[in-house]
Amino acid sequence: MGRVIRAQRKGAGSVFKSHTHHRKGPARFRSLDFGERNGYLKGVVSEIIHDPGRGKLPYSPLNCLCPKSSVRLIIFIVSIYCCNNHAWEAVFLFLIDFFFCLVASIIKLPSGSKKIVPSGCRAMIGQVAGGGRTEKPLLKAGNAYHKFRVKRNCWPKVRGVAMNPVEHPHGGGNHQHIGHASTVRRDAPPGQKVGLIAARRTGRLRGQAAATAAKADKA
Repeated sequence: MGRVIRAQRKGAGSVFKSHTHHRKGPARFRSLDFGERNGYLKGVVSEIIHDPGRGKLPYSPLNCLCPKSSVRLIIFIVSIYCCNNHAWEAVFLFLIDFFFCLVASIIKLPSGSKKIVPSGCRAMIGQVAGGGRTEKPLLKAGNAYHKFRVKRNCWPKVRGVAMNPVEHPHGGGNHQHIGHASTVRRDAPPGQKVGLIAARRTGRLRGQAAATAAKADKA
């Protein structure tokens, strides 16, 4: 019987738990109350702070100027897209300046498609700051080390084919190869469940599927 593989060890947490001690908190709207349902609230962005584990995405505590003053963390905005199917939540979808608003029932997305949402949705609109962060390459291992040390223990990641047979189902052999199908069934036991789990298809996209994917990338 082989060792307990990495995927099994991660399930229990232990040394793989997220490093959340220095995080500032979730970015979200304040609770919807009477004042905001029937009017609007003013707020002051008191400072711009850094939240570990989010790259270089700036954070801003928003102090609401209201009788029951509350502080909410928001993702700092240059301008943002935003809206959601569920009332009083937000995801980024369309573009204006930075404020809360009530959206219409039909909105047009940047892709050109139209989406129907409840008229009671609260939205944040514009473009999130730090949007091109992932386009710059890490260049060296030291940068990757500092990137992941504030997230969780998930780097460096040794490939299964580089291991011994006792340590991973893909290990062993005179050359680094899997040696059997890379797909694995959904109900496989934990020590076997590595690779392409319950894959509907594998390999490169070819023919019409490739053309559709290329068209989506250009859009």
